[in-house]
Amino acid sequence: MLTGCAHLASDEHAHTLKLAVQDDQACRSQGWHYPEPRYITCRLQIDDQRQYKDWMNLQMMHQTQYQNLSAPPPYPYRDVYRPLDPEHYQCQYVTENDQDFILCSEQPKA
Repeated sequence: MLTGCAHLASDEHAHTLKLAVQDDQACRSQGWHYPEPRYITCRLQIDDQRQYKDWMNLQMMHQTQYQNLSAPPPYPYRDVYRPLDPEHYQCQYVTENDQDFILCSEQPKA
């Protein structure tokens, strides 16, 4: 069981690195480079759009759980989307396997 979890974590990390490369290329294609503020804003917007799309997909999955769509759900679904906070969004260089990546994410509030 633990090897399955380790494999899943490895796949998730590889996916994170792949997205970082795609997002970096998208922002560079607009002429922005790290650590410029415009670059970080670009990465935040891409990341936020991705998270919003994922949230919307979860909302749709939740809504389709009910057979009778005209009846209200047995409990209110209150999960509200929260956009990423620009004040706590940071990017940093990371080197793995002799390849450089710029990883960006919202940092926890202190």
